Amino acid sequence: KNGNFIIMLPLSHPYTLIQIQNGDQATEIYGSPGDKLVMNVDASDFDNTLKYEGVGMKPSVANFMAKHMLKHGFVNNFHREAQQLAGKTPAEYELALDTLVDKEIDFLVDNSTGLPQSFIEFWNAYYEYSKYNNMLMYPFMHEIIKNKTYDIGDIPKENYSVAIKTPAKFNDAFLHILPYRNYVDDYYMQMQDAEAVNGKPQAESQDVRGDKMLELARKHMPAATKEYVFANYIASMVKHVPMARIEQLYNTFTSRYEKSIYSDYLKDLINKKKRLSPGAPAIDFTVADADGKKIKLSDLKGKVVYIDFWASWCGPCKAQFPHTKKIKEHFAGKDVVFVYVSIDEDEKAWAAAKEKHELTGLHTRINGWEAKLAEEYGVRGVPSYFLVDRDGNFATDDTPRPSNGEKLIEAIEALL
Repeated sequence: KNGNFIIMLPLSHPYTLIQIQNGDQATEIYGSPGDKLVMNVDASDFDNTLKYEGVGMKPSVANFMAKHMLKHGFVNNFHREAQQLAGKTPAEYELALDTLVDKEIDFLVDNSTGLPQSFIEFWNAYYEYSKYNNMLMYPFMHEIIKNKTYDIGDIPKENYSVAIKTPAKFNDAFLHILPYRNYVDDYYMQMQDAEAVNGKPQAESQDVRGDKMLELARKHMPAATKEYVFANYIASMVKHVPMARIEQLYNTFTSRYEKSIYSDYLKDLINKKKRLSPGAPAIDFTVADADGKKIKLSDLKGKVVYIDFWASWCGPCKAQFPHTKKIKEHFAGKDVVFVYVSIDEDEKAWAAAKEKHELTGLHTRINGWEAKLAEEYGVRGVPSYFLVDRDGNFATDDTPRPSNGEKLIEAIEALL
């Protein structure tokens, strides 16, 4: 009531991005452990009146971010702009991406007075690895923009002329920086794909490619980075490969890193996978039909159920809907039920998307990633799919997407 507030945040990394919102206005700062900041602002003129004071050197970082918000907006705007540039030819893209990075570095140079050296190093590294990460993403993003769809086929070899120029530049000191983590996650996978530019044969299976990536990481990356890459690879593959493969990877990981900070997290993911493996009872939840009638998943025993976790803002999710329509037509009149679980926090956006894409079937909406159902189903990204057999048990380790129509139809027909 008196216009004051106080908040305490448990931060563990040198610079953590924090967004502060007031009504339809917002700003952001990088916070560090031990910071004690006082924020003063006229809420009616948010951007222009924002000022920070505090203990130690970090208020200079917060005030730097206030200036950045006025000139360039949110930090994440860079990533959106970089992705939009991917429609350009390789040569045009490289030039435009360099210009985008230079804009951020020039802003740092022009406003660096009073900034701690650690933040200057952080800012430079953030945009250096943002550049590298976008170079690695170019082959895929170029096709998405060119074809105006997330549903793309083979990627032309020439697209990799940008990715293959990405340097191998690894540094454990930058592991807390998100663009660096994204870069090291993708680097050796993308390099394998980029080898096609030089006519080298590619590994036939995902497992072989993954093993080769891990071996290259082990050979060339520093200690903490390669440990992270291995752990994150296991986490990303948990939902998609058989339990035997995951256990083999996990056993190798724990023998190599006996006291890893990631071990408990990975063990928890593996235990969740066991609850989601073929033959395990599908975790129950309630959905509604077109008339609003409540139905439990367990009430659908005797039918095959295809579960689709999605969101109205998810481009790849929406790219699958035309394929889903064809799958529905194939199984019309048969004991196959399509269940949609939206993770939309915005109920109106969810309702509008259902109508726009004509999503017939059973629906429910959960409140974002932190919802209990998302946690129980191990959903870490959308779209995510599950197939449940007539007995109400999970039927597959890695459920095919609707765009993989032939394989999905075969999987469903085997359960009828």
